[in-house]
Amino acid sequence: MCKSKKIFTIFILGLIFLIALYLATFAGHNDFGLSLLKKSFALGNDTESILLEVLRFPRVVKAVIAGACLALSGMMLQAVSKNPLAEPFITGISAGAGLGIVLSVLLFSGFAYSLFGFVGALLASLFVILFCGIGKFSVTKLILTGLSVNMFASSIISFILLTNPDRTYVLTYLLTGNISENTGLSDLTLFVLFLVILAFSALMMPKMNFLRLEDDFLPELKNRRKVYNVVLIVLSSILAGMSVLTVGILSFVGIIAPQISKMLVGVDYRYAFFANVLIGAIFILLSDFVARIIIYPLQIPLGLVIAFVGAPIFVYFLVRKGGLLND
Repeated sequence: MCKSKKIFTIFILGLIFLIALYLATFAGHNDFGLSLLKKSFALGNDTESILLEVLRFPRVVKAVIAGACLALSGMMLQAVSKNPLAEPFITGISAGAGLGIVLSVLLFSGFAYSLFGFVGALLASLFVILFCGIGKFSVTKLILTGLSVNMFASSIISFILLTNPDRTYVLTYLLTGNISENTGLSDLTLFVLFLVILAFSALMMPKMNFLRLEDDFLPELKNRRKVYNVVLIVLSSILAGMSVLTVGILSFVGIIAPQISKMLVGVDYRYAFFANVLIGAIFILLSDFVARIIIYPLQIPLGLVIAFVGAPIFVYFLVRKGGLLND
């Protein structure tokens, strides 16, 4: 695909992102939010202004952060492992985050449960990375260790759920995945932190293109590859941890977004970076919009919408000609 087509595709994704952003911010269950859009230009103390300032604006910011982080994290892990089925929680992050959330509810009545999930995710991934070894890094060992950590932490979570039936509903709801209002950080701090991580991720894109080369092509590539692998895995763990901090544990996005990106703009990560950020953000924004309006006034967990929409898309990429099973 030529450069101009890739840029045009990213431009179209940008327009779709703006539409998704509008729907998630202003649209409701019975209107397209034009009146709410007008209110946004002159925020006051009325109900609509409070709705935008307190609920909608922080919500869409967290949705964008989560979607972009999950998509980039999945892209990095797939590049490192050369496995199109790799996803952000392969390093034990999922169960580590879940255990952090469960302990927060159990010991501190849910105080800053998202922050506990974030810490649990990073500790789990740090353990896996250190166990794999920095000098003798192995992708196979990473996957096997990550699976072991996931199973161990999941068994602890199951035990806690069984022995605390009075809190099972709350814990199950939180573990399903929802945009959190309890991150322990201000929205501005969260957004600035996201921008810093995003900028560093952008700087790593040429290195990811470098990883596409075979060792035989450039003999000195082997040692540099290990360094880049470790840096990318650490960065992907931080990105996945950021998503846990904002929306909890979500599946499919980290697998699906890189595959759609590859289909639209190819494997050049300089373009795939922008495509993944936009696709991930669009996916979460639209899913949150659907979760908010589909059975209004009730709201179903975001994770259920993601799974319901993501599973058929994932199956499509598996079975299509030249799909994941043939990569």
